[in-house]
Amino acid sequence: MNERHHKIPRIICDCCGKAMPKAHAVFDSKGYCTACYYRMTKSVPCTECGKPTRILEGGEAVCKSCRTKGRKCIRCGKDVPRAALTVEDGVACPSCARFLKEPRACPVCGQLSLHLSRDLKNGFTEPVCQRCRRKRHINCPCCGKNRRPAGTTSDGRVVCKNCLVLDGKPFVCPTCGKEGKRHSKSMCDNCYWLQYMERRTRDAVALIRNTWLADSFRSFVRELSAQLGSHSIVPRFERYFLFFAALDGKDFAPGEVTAEVLAALFGAEGLRRHAVPFGFMVKHGLLPEIPENILEEESQKRRQEDILGRLSVQWTSDLLKSFYSHLLTVQLRYQSRGWVGERRRFVPKTITAALRTASDFLEMASEKCISVQQIDQDLLVRFIVMSPGKANSIRAFVRFLCRGKKLFRKLKVPTIRHNMPVDTFLTYQRYGQLLRIWLNPDDVSLKESLICLLMLLYGQTVKKTVRLRMSGLAKKQNGSYRIMLGRSEITLDHDVSDLLSKYIEGRKALCAMEDEWENDYLFPGRKRGEHLSEGAVTYYLKKHDVTAEKLFASAILYAYQGGITQPKILVKAFGITDGTAIKYLNMINPRLREEAEKLVSNG
Repeated sequence: MNERHHKIPRIICDCCGKAMPKAHAVFDSKGYCTACYYRMTKSVPCTECGKPTRILEGGEAVCKSCRTKGRKCIRCGKDVPRAALTVEDGVACPSCARFLKEPRACPVCGQLSLHLSRDLKNGFTEPVCQRCRRKRHINCPCCGKNRRPAGTTSDGRVVCKNCLVLDGKPFVCPTCGKEGKRHSKSMCDNCYWLQYMERRTRDAVALIRNTWLADSFRSFVRELSAQLGSHSIVPRFERYFLFFAALDGKDFAPGEVTAEVLAALFGAEGLRRHAVPFGFMVKHGLLPEIPENILEEESQKRRQEDILGRLSVQWTSDLLKSFYSHLLTVQLRYQSRGWVGERRRFVPKTITAALRTASDFLEMASEKCISVQQIDQDLLVRFIVMSPGKANSIRAFVRFLCRGKKLFRKLKVPTIRHNMPVDTFLTYQRYGQLLRIWLNPDDVSLKESLICLLMLLYGQTVKKTVRLRMSGLAKKQNGSYRIMLGRSEITLDHDVSDLLSKYIEGRKALCAMEDEWENDYLFPGRKRGEHLSEGAVTYYLKKHDVTAEKLFASAILYAYQGGITQPKILVKAFGITDGTAIKYLNMINPRLREEAEKLVSNG
């Protein structure tokens, strides 16, 4: 007899002890063979439907059909008229049964798996894991699928069965009539994902009540699919839909959405995650274009409101609110004196940091103090020791206490002066090595190298580099570029100009809903109309094991060695402050004298 169909006794009848491959019936977790089942039960009509059924003495007279009516799978919640697995908590459907069973060891490799199955074509008569089943499979060079090899084409490639029929020729899609990658016999990969996205879009649009938002979402998916391909937006489809669903939940009309509304809907970090759909809505005039600084201010206000409601002790809560009013007054003072736009100081992010640190300090103070007069220097020092990273942000609160509150003794944040570390500058060998790497980049690392060169050769910080604009560049007749980094316009090095020209030719916007000509920043970011994030530049530097501070210091050092010995020249050329230029040059001069003295003494 075929081993596959041979019945091997696996369980014992709980009534007569007879071995059997499978219980004929189970009552109260006890299995019965066929003979015991008919001997121990009697036929009675079902109390619900009236059909005859067999029950044990004293059992409930309900047939199997009525017992299983409305039964749900404990994993997926679907109706289960016929259970594939019964466990203590309920039953499982055939699709979910394998996930609730105990993993079994593969007889070939011994690995535990929930997905054991037979494969008679490959000679596996016993259930084995997927890895063992596919050991003899190949990744077909024509269709790219992992399939069983069927033969060799005329050009010597081992392919699957479907591609062998075509003899390795390109697959022509019956649906669209174009050459492409095979997904099935009836369609290519592009057609499959296009139909899949159309189906998901249709289901999603049915959940949106406002017609203008439903039409906007449909247009958004269509435009994004045309730019990136349907397959690329599948992983982010739900996130995109949540943006439109959130607007739909408030019944907004086009033009009614403001920065306050967006901050209330999506929170402090929401628009960063929804930058692509928001950029699409702005591009097509469905939402007003809101500057990034206004959105940032609204987000910071939300954070500040959360911080104000964090403290539960009355005197600390009142003191924190008073400090918050003081910070807003200082901010208005800066604005009234002309510190606005790109020159603005004491921004909302600064207020949030000072407010959060003050809240943490007062939370610790409330454990030992019952009024502001009991706050002393020991408590402040203890806070700084426990949170050294907040030593600077606590200064604003300390000044507020010393000037605006009556303390028995003034508080003071200790100032610790740090000397410049020994490895502040790049060595000459490392400096030359980085120059060779960044002056000879490939197409992938072109932008990365250009950013690093601007920092290394021209002393630009990360913040200034990402904020360079296309309108600030001027190309001369000889092909070199002029740029205003400080107070005077300088000409970039010829090699750097060549890299810049090559980058501008292939410059692209990172935002999916933006063209490169719409963004004036030299290095566009992922948000519409914004520049590259500073975190991206930090990632570039980490790849080469350098820091922005070390590049900045090295730029001044090697500029000094190149003949720029006057601070005012550095200020005009690189755009740094007078104090910074004097600080570094005063530090560089002794180092150079020491090196010269060593060379003389060694000579």
